[in-house]
Amino acid sequence: MTVDTTGVIQGKEEVVLVALGGPSSSGKTTVAKSLRLLLPQNTLLIHLDDFYLTDSEIPIDKDTGYQNWDCPEAIDFGKFVECIKNFKQGVYSDIKSIEPTEADLKLLQLEESELHSKITEYGYKFNQRKIILVDGFMLFHDPDIINLFDVKLFFHAPFETLKHRRESRNGYTTAEGFWVDPPDYFSKIVFPAYVKSHEYLFKNGDVASNEVEQSLAKKYGLVDMRNDDTISLYSMVEKSLNSIIERL
Repeated sequence: MTVDTTGVIQGKEEVVLVALGGPSSSGKTTVAKSLRLLLPQNTLLIHLDDFYLTDSEIPIDKDTGYQNWDCPEAIDFGKFVECIKNFKQGVYSDIKSIEPTEADLKLLQLEESELHSKITEYGYKFNQRKIILVDGFMLFHDPDIINLFDVKLFFHAPFETLKHRRESRNGYTTAEGFWVDPPDYFSKIVFPAYVKSHEYLFKNGDVASNEVEQSLAKKYGLVDMRNDDTISLYSMVEKSLNSIIERL
């Protein structure tokens, strides 16, 4: 493989864009980082969080006075869409990520071995293909964004599961500093923003039911990645990997 001076890859390499989308604390980032460590070395991992507006530009919620980091308006989607379209064409830009790098897999040795065996078994499918994993909380709110991707993994979980996971975190690194959620932030900002942007994907618009409307999942090519506390990381990684292999 060679790259010319414009950054375009020469040859027949196909770029496969894999979206891992869903609400905060649904497990998508952990699975994305696991896949990045398992898949061929030329696999890239892109985080939507790296396309946030600057801290001072984040919208203010009029009811609480809090910055709303969980609405579409907090993201520079113009820049993001341009980047993803360029990647699809083999034009890669260097993205300085605020996301901590994952050094180790959070899987048992046997689980890791089984996944590596599957990748080896289907290794021929990865030849002349570059996998780009895109992790983000706002990838499936807009059909125009959905259609950018070749594989679409929709992670979701019940309210209490998401709330517990989110509130267990210490905070988040931002482009200009560090954000810590106020005590009621999940209930007043995070979950309502998720409901507003994703309710159309659930049966009768009922996000609390955690039941994806399968006719819409089929329409948009979404893989239903229900991830409550009964589901293991291995199961989620395996299902994601199978979905990718099926597309290749």
